[in-house]
Amino acid sequence: MAMLALTELLGEPVFDLGAAAAGAFASWLWLPRKITLAYAVIIVRTKTGDRLLPFSSVTSVNGGIRAATSSAEWLLGESGEGLLLLSRDLLDQQVIDVFGRKVVRVNDVDLHHESVANRPVLKVVLWT
Repeated sequence: MAMLALTELLGEPVFDLGAAAAGAFASWLWLPRKITLAYAVIIVRTKTGDRLLPFSSVTSVNGGIRAATSSAEWLLGESGEGLLLLSRDLLDQQVIDVFGRKVVRVNDVDLHHESVANRPVLKVVLWT
């Protein structure tokens, strides 16, 4: 179990199934759901545009992000409204610290990195 900072991942290379560098980590898209666990997608910046890589297809986040699928399978994506992009919507934004009752600026997002069934799992860490 380790901690990663979102800013450490930004710009990291993303490798597809064939171990070819397919692009760079641009953001982490988080789709919160009411009943089930949140669904996470990595936004990969490629030469042909942003691609969506489901985090369930990620096999490793050490020394770059490695995927178990071909980059041709990753959907073209847009960062639309109603979606939470951690880099766009949280980094360098002002949020309200309800415990300290003040406005603070988000410098980084801490991610808890662990391995479950030989697959990486990243969880957003909330400090209280």
